[in-house]
Amino acid sequence: MNPIAVFVGSVAAAVFCGAQPALAQAMPAPSALAQPAPQTNDAYEDHNQSPPRALDFSIIEGHIHDPGKIPYPDASVLLFTEQGHTLVASVKSDHNGRFEFAKIKPGLYRVVAKVGTLCAANIPVKVSSFALGHRRLQITMQPGGLDTCSYGTMK
Repeated sequence: MNPIAVFVGSVAAAVFCGAQPALAQAMPAPSALAQPAPQTNDAYEDHNQSPPRALDFSIIEGHIHDPGKIPYPDASVLLFTEQGHTLVASVKSDHNGRFEFAKIKPGLYRVVAKVGTLCAANIPVKVSSFALGHRRLQITMQPGGLDTCSYGTMK
């Protein structure tokens, strides 16, 4: 016989249907079951197999997209210090996948981008008033796999 779960208040009872009398067994309600701790989306992540070279920018701005260049709106883009990985600033990408960190002091940082369950991108950047030209950070998000993860390039 197949049990049917019946919820009464905060207790669930397994009732067996058939010719026999119903048997009930106390079980915790779904809300009382252990649930994983909520994960914060502003945690530092680094899935790089080897440390990439820092990209030079005068302003940290760019786009976040998939490998086909389709933008990811509302992506989390976080800026951490290189030493100690302290969170400096966080922004969300706009509907075109564009983001920008305003008024960042010169120094070495890590840009960490997160979109859902995709592999987080971790890009070392150097902010300098001497950086040549106006460059943008292009972050390509993709699922993690053997020897692959999300990454950033400079355009």
